[in-house]
Amino acid sequence: MGLVAVIIIFICLCTDNMVTANMSAMNMELKTKSVFSIKAAFYFAGFNALLFTIGYIFSIVFFRDYFVHANNWIAFAFLLLLGIKYMLETIEKSPSFKANEVDDNKKMLRVSALSASQFFLIGYPLELMGRSWFPQVLFLIVITFGMTVLGFHFGGKTSKSIVTKKAEFVAGLLLVIMAIRLIIL
Repeated sequence: MGLVAVIIIFICLCTDNMVTANMSAMNMELKTKSVFSIKAAFYFAGFNALLFTIGYIFSIVFFRDYFVHANNWIAFAFLLLLGIKYMLETIEKSPSFKANEVDDNKKMLRVSALSASQFFLIGYPLELMGRSWFPQVLFLIVITFGMTVLGFHFGGKTSKSIVTKKAEFVAGLLLVIMAIRLIIL
């Protein structure tokens, strides 16, 4: 799996953060939204990097010697399941924050941890495939930050539709295609 494929996977997975940001922005005034967008971006980027790192270390400690020959199949399974999850999420309500929940750090921790849990499943196969940790986690942090701020930019009090839900479906479809690509090539 090349660097471009890893970046595409990260962009697809960060659409979850973008949807949460977009739906939250629909409930907030402009001033609150701009300050909260930076706070949310830091939380999401931190948790995504943390769980990616835990998955990466988990692979090194427990499974590197046992599953190194099945790395494409493991990545296939994880990407396929995440892709299906994303396509199904387009029909359900994503978590969002209201204007009075801007200072609720407990909710921010819960939502950040929940949305970052999928990065555990990506850190694991990337380590098995021999990808180094540092550039991957740096790309992940930058992409998460940018996608979260972009989600807040798309949302507003006057928004009638959730544009990012369509992006979430496309991201799920891309993840399924990337999974199939791992097996075919």
